[in-house]
Amino acid sequence: MKTNIRRTLETVKMLVLCALMACPMTGTSQTIMPTPHTFHNNVAYVAGGNATRQSMDIYTPTGASGPLPVVLLVHGGGWNSGAAEPFMDTWASLGQGSFAIAAMNYRYNTVVEPLITQVDDVKAAIRFLKANASTYNINAGKVGLMGQSAGGHLAGMAALTGNQTFLGSASDLANTQNLSFSSQSPVIVTWAMPPTTPSGNATFVLSNYLSSGDPSFRMFHSPTDETVNISFARGFRDAANTAGVGATLTEISGPHFSDNSTRNANAPTIVTYFNGQFAAIPEPSTVALLVVALGGSLLAYRKRTAVKLCQSHETTSAGRRGVAGDLQRKGGDRGQSRFHDGLVARVVICGWV
Repeated sequence: MKTNIRRTLETVKMLVLCALMACPMTGTSQTIMPTPHTFHNNVAYVAGGNATRQSMDIYTPTGASGPLPVVLLVHGGGWNSGAAEPFMDTWASLGQGSFAIAAMNYRYNTVVEPLITQVDDVKAAIRFLKANASTYNINAGKVGLMGQSAGGHLAGMAALTGNQTFLGSASDLANTQNLSFSSQSPVIVTWAMPPTTPSGNATFVLSNYLSSGDPSFRMFHSPTDETVNISFARGFRDAANTAGVGATLTEISGPHFSDNSTRNANAPTIVTYFNGQFAAIPEPSTVALLVVALGGSLLAYRKRTAVKLCQSHETTSAGRRGVAGDLQRKGGDRGQSRFHDGLVARVVICGWV
């Protein structure tokens, strides 16, 4: 009897401590999803960083087989408010897709400028998902972005500057981790996205970063948006198409912060778009040479063979650090970058890099 009481008290104490310390938790999704999802709460995407703001919630369809694509959601809030969980609640209808969802927080700015740390947070979150693909059963080569309002702007900045490791200080913790993975994302959807900040600072004007090879934008915006005029969305669409990037704009109804009926009505279109874009990204089937130190011999394996061997020798294989970085540096265009992301993820799964 005493033992049971003591165990109960210990359990209660651990739950209280976890609540106070925002411990990561895994279980049933707190958000009402159309299909069952496994929920990973308060996952830190920057080790040693801001435990509240540099965190994400990850939702993975329960029972899904094989690594899944993942959509990283970036909340809005004028660049200095908002949070991942309520944002995910409003977009729970995305849970009908055949992909995982990661809803991220990012550091607030006390003023609208500068936003560099927030862009770097989005990039750090992308790299974290790629680096931890095996943990969450996601496909490192298929990390998409979706942002609303200010979150759409930050997602756009990350998508257009993904070939740069970071924009801010190299000493910022967000810019020191998982650097063997690229910050690039091949798919982006925006909702009520401002194409710049209120000040119009040239550093944060999205069209200034458009270049051939950037991911196409799938945009949703209302002509009656009282916060971000539809003319901005139309202007960015035209600029993106002129630059050869490509952008499609769907004009929706309602105010800037749309009601659930508008979101739910457009969610199937967004889900279909993500599913189609992810399906169009080829899996890394090209023969790749991985140089690995095993028993003092230099061996080269096909990708599939390497994965199998690495899974069986996970705790004993000696790694060669820098392999991921070498592969990344050899990637020229975005097609190659996507291939290398998927390949490097498989190497990391096995603990070789």
